[in-house]
Amino acid sequence: MALRYYKSSKPTRVTNPTKSYYDDYVAICEQTFDNAPNVIYNEIQYEAHYGERDFRPIPMVRVDPVVNYNTGMQVGNDYKVFIFTPDFPVEPYFGMKFKWGRNYYLVTNVDGGAGLVATAEVRRCNNTLRFFDENGNKIYEPCIIDQVLRFTNNNDTMTIVTGKAEQYVWCQRNSRTVKIQPNDRFLFGVPEQRIGFRLYAGGLGNSLNTITGDDNSPSVTQFYMEEYEMDYQQDDIINGFANVNRFEYSIDISENNTFYDIGIKSQFNAVVYKGKDIVEKDILWKSSDEEVISINGNEFETLKAGTAKIYAIMADNKRVYGSMTITVLEEGSAETKYDILVSPDIDYVLEGEILTVNVDLYKNGIKQDDLIEIVDVSLDVPRKNYNLVVNGNSFTLENKKFYLLHPVKVQCTWGDVVKTFEFTLRGLY
Repeated sequence: MALRYYKSSKPTRVTNPTKSYYDDYVAICEQTFDNAPNVIYNEIQYEAHYGERDFRPIPMVRVDPVVNYNTGMQVGNDYKVFIFTPDFPVEPYFGMKFKWGRNYYLVTNVDGGAGLVATAEVRRCNNTLRFFDENGNKIYEPCIIDQVLRFTNNNDTMTIVTGKAEQYVWCQRNSRTVKIQPNDRFLFGVPEQRIGFRLYAGGLGNSLNTITGDDNSPSVTQFYMEEYEMDYQQDDIINGFANVNRFEYSIDISENNTFYDIGIKSQFNAVVYKGKDIVEKDILWKSSDEEVISINGNEFETLKAGTAKIYAIMADNKRVYGSMTITVLEEGSAETKYDILVSPDIDYVLEGEILTVNVDLYKNGIKQDDLIEIVDVSLDVPRKNYNLVVNGNSFTLENKKFYLLHPVKVQCTWGDVVKTFEFTLRGLY
């Protein structure tokens, strides 16, 4: 084997012994991969670009157990050593992420290029951090949850105890997880037995860099959390997200007309709310039928008679949108269409707050000044929980105490046109 790459048939032998040794080592390594029973083929994937979730399959990986050097016993099935072939395109690094079947693994230790074959010690992510970004997008980040270990002060018996209702959480430090802040809450466990945890004020451990001087270098963030109360008013218990109401965006496009004649050129208007607060966000407009209504930016033109559904979509979160159906009338049509619209188009009021709603009548998409009858038609909602005051074509709804079983219903009537709007009495954040 040692002389495998020397070409003895030629008068000149290999002049670079280092390459000869390397080639021999690669040959030996390939032989061990061919004969080893613990080689996984095309099942384990690596993250090609750090934090981008773009996983690519690895042709061959040897998987060894992790052994405790003090006891000589295997640590556990969640701990593995990945051994890669010499042609593996990436040198493993601290915080690197792998995917194997339905599980994710984080690199917790590397050999630092000490050998010709790259190896990495990894640990399986046993849970998921679920939270929202600043635009209300849902983030699912694989993480590792472990008990907080403490020791007694008795030198004779160093008893190991676990911190009461405390957990360590590790995850990849990336563009998503760096936005997690102290006092943020998370939900873990099965939907029927959710447990709330809160990040300690001093519980952020993300200052270890793998490249000196590069604060954004790949790494693992450690969170120190305590068990904390659940908030059934704002937590999504079923899907495991805390503070849902704080990141609830909505788009109101009710101020736009619903009927137009052919050949009209105008602009659509939209208002984006975060909770009840108006915020500035980019909007993408879309028409379900470009032959009826064509859209360019927020400008539109009615081309022919028909109906089209118009969508206003939040650019940074495609799950948030508002929609309405617009009718383009036939030329010379004598048909008259009436509609009742409210603004803002919000269907809840938070406890202790007052919502003012304007009600308007539209005739063929044109706003009218007619007086609309506004009546409270709520059923099974305690009157002591809210107060509704009507003033002309507007009303105020005060939420005195939250009530989630049934909504407050407000009926608006003009002639034969009747519409009912519902409002939920929500609790505080």
